Amino acid sequence: MDFNYHVDSALTTLLENQKFFKEMAEVVSDFSDGREIQKLLDQNVDLAENLIRMKSKHQLLSKAMKHAKNSSNTIEKFEEVWKERSEAVEQKRIDVKNSAEFKNFMKAAAPQAGAETNGQANSAAHDEDLIMEATGGEVFSLYDPWSKALIKNPVRNKKCGHIYDRDSVMLIITDNIGIRCPVLGCPNRSYIHPAHLVKDSNLQQKLQERMSDAIEKETSSEEDDEQADH
Repeated sequence: MDFNYHVDSALTTLLENQKFFKEMAEVVSDFSDGREIQKLLDQNVDLAENLIRMKSKHQLLSKAMKHAKNSSNTIEKFEEVWKERSEAVEQKRIDVKNSAEFKNFMKAAAPQAGAETNGQANSAAHDEDLIMEATGGEVFSLYDPWSKALIKNPVRNKKCGHIYDRDSVMLIITDNIGIRCPVLGCPNRSYIHPAHLVKDSNLQQKLQERMSDAIEKETSSEEDDEQADH
């Protein structure tokens, strides 16, 4: 959790830098072609991509470690399982640019994009790990911003509108009174309090529908594979 917190803090700093560089680009556009600023903008995006990749890899390794611990009753077995799982993680290709977190970073970094941003949001709504609000607007990840696990009991922060898994956020804020919304680009500076969290029944239904669709697709895919084998 500490590692994720530090990565999120770094991403927030990059996001603030990105907005600042874009403002500077507008100021200097009258007497400069802005190539140096564009380089800084591109470097910021590359850094954000690398940080999110590191974070995703860290989460996969944490899961691999947990699996190795739970499935091993001897040190030798643990080392064997851990070696197998960690090597699999190292070889796994992490598609950062199609992740919800990277898309949210790019969206937050370019709020002035207008129709273009809305177009990106509309296309993102069809991704497997995103969901579009019926009220029309923001794209939300199906994954909790802290645990990165699928949200099961969604609660909405009344101060900013962002969604968390109830069990995850309560675990975080129970012993920490100085926790802010972890979603990149969130302007809300208030610390999260239990009174700020309200159950979102509408989103709960959407999550259940999305998960049901995903299960049906997975089952259908498995049946197709079995038929192909025969």
